[in-house]
Amino acid sequence: MKLLFFLKTLPWHLFSSLKKKTRKGAMILFTVFFFFVFSALGLSLIHISRIHLKISAFKKQSTFLEYAAENGIKQGFNNFLNLLSQTSSPSILYSEQLDQLKEDIRTNGTKIIEEVLGQKLPIQTSGDWENLSWEITTQCFPEKIIDKENYFQTIYKLSINSKGKLKNFKHKRKATFFASLGVLAGHIPLSLFPLLIDKKLEPEEKENYAEKNKISFLSSKKNQLPPQISFAEKELIPQEATSELSKALKTKFFYPQDISTAKLRAILGLEETEEPVPDGVYLIKDDLGLGGIYVQGDVEEMVLAIEEDFQFISFRTEKGVWILKYSPSKSKTFFSSPEETLFFDLIPLGIIVINGKVKSLGGGVVDSSGKVTLVKDREVPSLLQGIQLSIVSSDEITISSHLILQGVKWQESVPYVKDSNSQLIIFSTGKGFWDEQTTEGGITIDKSSPEEIKVQAMLTASGKGFTIEGKGKKTQILGSLQASNYVSNENTLEIVFDDRLFEESNFPQNTPATTKPVLFISFFKVLEWEEF
Repeated sequence: MKLLFFLKTLPWHLFSSLKKKTRKGAMILFTVFFFFVFSALGLSLIHISRIHLKISAFKKQSTFLEYAAENGIKQGFNNFLNLLSQTSSPSILYSEQLDQLKEDIRTNGTKIIEEVLGQKLPIQTSGDWENLSWEITTQCFPEKIIDKENYFQTIYKLSINSKGKLKNFKHKRKATFFASLGVLAGHIPLSLFPLLIDKKLEPEEKENYAEKNKISFLSSKKNQLPPQISFAEKELIPQEATSELSKALKTKFFYPQDISTAKLRAILGLEETEEPVPDGVYLIKDDLGLGGIYVQGDVEEMVLAIEEDFQFISFRTEKGVWILKYSPSKSKTFFSSPEETLFFDLIPLGIIVINGKVKSLGGGVVDSSGKVTLVKDREVPSLLQGIQLSIVSSDEITISSHLILQGVKWQESVPYVKDSNSQLIIFSTGKGFWDEQTTEGGITIDKSSPEEIKVQAMLTASGKGFTIEGKGKKTQILGSLQASNYVSNENTLEIVFDDRLFEESNFPQNTPATTKPVLFISFFKVLEWEEF
């Protein structure tokens, strides 16, 4: 029995040996398993790191490609802008050139742009920096043509295409920049020139003209072309106001001398004789409605003012005071003279022609009695919202106080016109309407006007040109200025071109046009930038 019991029970040392062998195998198994797991993780991490390094390297290369493509766009943009800035604008055109350019546009040609730039299109350039390089192609095509009576505007879509490349890297990055370019051709409205000096000057005189005369421009946010002075090689400002006279008097004629004194008197509502027209202010009217205002003789003081929905225009002459009061929203007009007051359920044309001088022009206020008074000590809006008014004089016009459009806001000396749809045009011809005798003409900022005077108008000054009298004055023009000559008298002139004139709906009406057909770059606006 003891022997059998002994045989069923293993000796202690044998049991211990077996137990050790069993544990040793498990540890190896666990070690192999964990080695496999960590090796797999390590290899995965190494693989992921390699992928990450490749992605980072590709991202780095891609970023460099973006820089290269972007540099190409910037270089192409700057090159094109420099070409535009260096062009002679306006340039005189011949009639046959104008017809050829217009026909070329109708066939999607680019002769106008090539004429302006002096280069054939497309323009291909390239550049590089260290390991980066880029290729640039600049081209444009006509997108829209706006045809007017004596001129047309072509709007071109400009594209600057850039291909960015990196040394030892096969991929490329493309980018495209789009812009809009406006070009005017023909007898264009003079108001579209920010500043035109209608006088032939030597190159060295042009170079320092702005600095010498203390002229500065406030840059536009819409137009990438830097504002600059245009110099005419040939006289572009007319000395006639045939179109304005025809519209104001409601007649159709080509030359003022076609109207006899008797005919003029009949138009003004006077007895049809050969006696001279008496000095005074006349509201033109016929069976079809109201025309403009005709003034015979000098105006001592002319004041624009606003009262509620009515535009007031007061004329004070040696013969008395005339007041025109009208409201486009109510379609009502009151016209009072020293003898009578007339009432109409119509409104007049916004054209005033004066065969004489305007010795004082400015903005003012209307008192409780209806009297219009000139204001110099503060800025008051003087042209009603929505009014488009042209003042044309055969002789000198002197501006004595602020002329401010309703709805224009000034923030830190910068005017914002987006809330205004008014326009004021002031034109001095420097020649009599009927006898064509030369007058002194010109537009003058009076020496007694405010030291800092704001004139929100498009000014065209023939004759002696534009003059600022007095000392230590700052004149700010929101609009444009064209003058046969400019006399600063060491005063400061700042011009803020009216951005609204870039839009087709805001092209100036009843404004003088260039006497010769010209080619003129009106705007250069950024549209969009694409990368792919």
